[in-house]
Amino acid sequence: MAVTRAPLLLLLLSAHTAPAQDISSTPHNEGYDSTYVLDYTHIVTGRVYLSTKTNAFQLIDRDTRQQLLYRPNNRLNLGIGASYRAFTLNVGFGFGFLNRDRPVKGETDYIDAQLNYFARRFATNVFFQAYQGYYVDGRSPAELNWASDYTTAFRADVFQANAGFSSLYIFNNERFSYRAAYNQDAWQRRSAGSFLAGAYLTYYTAQGDSSLMPAVLAPSFNAALDFSDANFVDMGLMGGYAHTFVVRRHWFLNLSTAVGLGGSYYSTRPAPVDGSGTRGRVNPGAHLQLRSATGYNSDRTCVAVSFNAEGILHSLGESNAFQWTVGNLRFNVAHRFNVRVRQVDRVLRGIRHL
Repeated sequence: MAVTRAPLLLLLLSAHTAPAQDISSTPHNEGYDSTYVLDYTHIVTGRVYLSTKTNAFQLIDRDTRQQLLYRPNNRLNLGIGASYRAFTLNVGFGFGFLNRDRPVKGETDYIDAQLNYFARRFATNVFFQAYQGYYVDGRSPAELNWASDYTTAFRADVFQANAGFSSLYIFNNERFSYRAAYNQDAWQRRSAGSFLAGAYLTYYTAQGDSSLMPAVLAPSFNAALDFSDANFVDMGLMGGYAHTFVVRRHWFLNLSTAVGLGGSYYSTRPAPVDGSGTRGRVNPGAHLQLRSATGYNSDRTCVAVSFNAEGILHSLGESNAFQWTVGNLRFNVAHRFNVRVRQVDRVLRGIRHL
């Protein structure tokens, strides 16, 4: 089971609800210019979705132009969700009929929680992942001299965990809405974009029972990439731009890119010099965030495909690098119900009056 985004406290399942005024009535519109954006966070938005997570790490030797890419066997999840005010709950399940290739590609166990919080002024991404079981992409078991029960060069011993945070300020927050493209509880009716600025902080660890570099490939890579355990911490500042193109008020395409630069601390074990101990260094690091969404939006319904990804590149000195990515691809069908939840409204009013 995968649970993503902020909890709705199950209030939408048990709370007494009240009909709202006409759905197009947005008295305050949460600070947006209503000629560009209509905000529907004051009523319930429900959705059905299909999603899959992305997760991979890569060892890179630029001198020899060699790279080694590890991927998990990701699941396709079918889920339902709801949004109201600042809260969203999505629950997805990896049903067997959607994932029939696991017996031949290898079994990956994972915990994956990704929170994307799109307020009017800020777009924030928080994620935590722990994956056990990876295959070497683009390399067959025969090529690596591995005995395998799978069609892929699968390693059940490889474990990876990461946690990260990034947040971007949206400068043109009166005319541009991330929520319209990615949370389906707003409607961007005219084209608009915004410059972005923010920061990021991430932690990452990858390890195996033996070296992550297969013995048969080791002579083709720099010795610094021959390790069984690696830990990375990086932080820095980000900047970018996002734009939503709208055609005939309903059809939209959102493109968003942000680039970050900062410092990266890493340690690997064993150290390549003497085969024991731990080596740690501070080097430059780079962060890339990509988001894209396209579909149809109106006052009642939104149908959209969205993708978001975070990619982090750690320099290991000389020509060597370690790169990892996380992300989410999702197809949403959402409907806005002309309903308000009294309990949530009452709590929020009390908080404002504190």
